Amino acid sequence: MVRWDVCIMNIRPVQKLIKPIIRSSSSTTATRLINRTPAALAHYRNMSSDNSSRPLCLIPGPVEMTSTVLQAHSTPATAHTDPKFVEAFGQVIEKLRTVVDTKTAQPFVIAGSGTLGWDQTAANLLEAGDSVLVLSNGYFGEGLADCMETYGAQVTRLRAEAGNRQTLDEIRSALQQKQYKIVTVSQVDTSTGVLGDVQGVAQLVRDVSPDTLVIVDGVCATAAERLYFDAWGVDVVITASQKALGCPPGISIVVASQKALKVLAERKTPVPAYYVNWNRWLPIMRSYEDRAVKYFATP
Repeated sequence: MVRWDVCIMNIRPVQKLIKPIIRSSSSTTATRLINRTPAALAHYRNMSSDNSSRPLCLIPGPVEMTSTVLQAHSTPATAHTDPKFVEAFGQVIEKLRTVVDTKTAQPFVIAGSGTLGWDQTAANLLEAGDSVLVLSNGYFGEGLADCMETYGAQVTRLRAEAGNRQTLDEIRSALQQKQYKIVTVSQVDTSTGVLGDVQGVAQLVRDVSPDTLVIVDGVCATAAERLYFDAWGVDVVITASQKALGCPPGISIVVASQKALKVLAERKTPVPAYYVNWNRWLPIMRSYEDRAVKYFATP
């Protein structure tokens, strides 16, 4: 059994660990990983704060952090009303738009894990009985489907064989069978390494079912794989701080389009949640972006 949770110290055990997976999988992500492993190891050692022979944490996340990031987190406790925090948090919200390439979408930056992004999305955009098509390429696709069902959605799971993804023809066929409020796609499912065709799926949804929201689980991909939020027509990106963004764990990040926020505003029933209710967080995000303090919960 492969132990992905082991921190590995040098290239030889990394190669021994990954090569059996390469031989048994068609995953392009896995192939890129083995090809780039020596360079990646050198990169991580060079950016390490102590540049020692300590074990490197080579899992999808949490990832190794640069010394600059580590130093930034070694500051004394800071109040969320402190002008320095207000400025920093405002910049974070603004620059997240650059990360996903959007001009108008609204970032939500909330304490929590990537999984909290699932809850945010489901709680705010779903009402009981809504239909959802989940493109499941592994463990996390199944988890997202479970989350949607928890909030009362009628979920259809379109699964692919391990190491593969759904074809656009398969997705088109599913979209033509019924009207879905949401289609979800994992840009990379950590459990299989499969790279989803976000651009292709988003274009297909716009062509076949333009009212349907396109939700991207980008926890393992955002800032590592290409994603053009506005140009591709994505409605929500779910991600977190501890993977390609290169920060410590603990921050749930969701970016929602104005189309998604319109769906929220036109709900027929109240949002069935307290902490993740965007109606409570939206004034907070907008206020900090304007460099003014506003409180609901500690961001």
